[in-house]
Amino acid sequence: MSQTDPVEKPKGPRDAVSRRARDFIMLGLCFTGVLALLAVSGELNPVVALAALAMLISVAIAYFAGTAAFLPVSRPASAPVIADGAGRLDSRQLLSALPLPAFEVDAEGRIVAFNAAADLILRLDGRSNPRTSTVIRSPGLLSAIEKMRLSPGSDAVSVNVESAPDETWRAHVSRPVGATQTLVVLEDLTPVRRAARARSDFLANASHELRTPLTALSGFIETMRGPAKDDKASWDRFLDIMAGESERMSRLIADLLSLSRIEFSEHIAPSEREDFARIVLDATEALQPIAKDRDVTLDLKGSDEDMPVVAHRDEIMQVVENLLTNALKYTPPSGRVTVSFGLAASMTEARTRAAQGWREGERMTLLPAAGRPGTPDASVWLRIEDEGPGIEREHLPRLGERFYRADQSRGGKITGTGLGLAIVKHIMAHHRGGLAVETRLGQGSAFGIWLPAARP
Repeated sequence: MSQTDPVEKPKGPRDAVSRRARDFIMLGLCFTGVLALLAVSGELNPVVALAALAMLISVAIAYFAGTAAFLPVSRPASAPVIADGAGRLDSRQLLSALPLPAFEVDAEGRIVAFNAAADLILRLDGRSNPRTSTVIRSPGLLSAIEKMRLSPGSDAVSVNVESAPDETWRAHVSRPVGATQTLVVLEDLTPVRRAARARSDFLANASHELRTPLTALSGFIETMRGPAKDDKASWDRFLDIMAGESERMSRLIADLLSLSRIEFSEHIAPSEREDFARIVLDATEALQPIAKDRDVTLDLKGSDEDMPVVAHRDEIMQVVENLLTNALKYTPPSGRVTVSFGLAASMTEARTRAAQGWREGERMTLLPAAGRPGTPDASVWLRIEDEGPGIEREHLPRLGERFYRADQSRGGKITGTGLGLAIVKHIMAHHRGGLAVETRLGQGSAFGIWLPAARP
């Protein structure tokens, strides 16, 4: 709590009444003295005495009415008086009213007051008055706090703090003149930085990736206007190619917008409660017509029990559809794609079921789950196996990068934007889940995801 200078105690109603009583006594003594003087001089008679008494009563009434407005108003004993030191709100009450994380540091460099938001960020875990050097890992912020502690009245300073690889805070450090505490208020700059980075990445990627289809369209337009102007027989072939390039641009723009949207909100944890099993079933059913057209069998293996998760339904649906679409692309006709899912007792078991289904082959974790693997928290998992040509080992570390496609290992005949796995990876990071790949050359590949189940 902040220390304050002693304040003079204000006068109460009882003190004011005693002062008025003294004034009336003095007035009565003066009246008695005047009467005594008149009696000695022989001028006192009943008429003069009555006139003097009426004058005394008039003066007393006028004095009483005139001073009544200056009497202090009495307050209940429980009502706080903000003007004095005893009735002020303490530091914890003031900090709890702030909408931003904030804490106070005393003259010895200890955190003596903080609100709930600051407690969550600093991870104090119930520690009493810890030193800032044991809690804060930012040299810049520690230096600013030390400067304020040693130099009262200095101008407030702002320090940017990188608390995580993709998380930025701005700390506002101040100390008013005469105060013994240093106030630190934290402002989250992560959404602003993410928006700026997502905007710049989108522009860079869009300008780079759209150049190829635009060049193809421009080339065919010039050919149809020039050398092939009269060759109407070849126009159908040119138009088919141009239509394919325009569709590719549409898919690319849609994927880029989806990726930018996911990256922008990746730091905000999902809050909706959904049924993971229902999401998988709906996504598989939606792609049944595509599987039928490709003459591929979809084999669904899963439990009918409820699998509640805290997730964005549309995003998890997009993950399942992206992985299932890739499996259908690379599976030859008359092949089979197996979709397995279930509920595991722990994150470790879920990862094993999703990413370790074959004894032989190469496997790699593309995104480790954000949860603690050793805890017994329930988790859900999904594994999608195809019967494609498999992926060479050297391509595995780069899976999930934007626009990277391991076509050399799959014949190079499959079209796509190269953003499907990048979108899957970002969505799983958003849901604090994991992503892994397992492959066998000439036999197929499998992609698995896992994420925490919702608590009862």
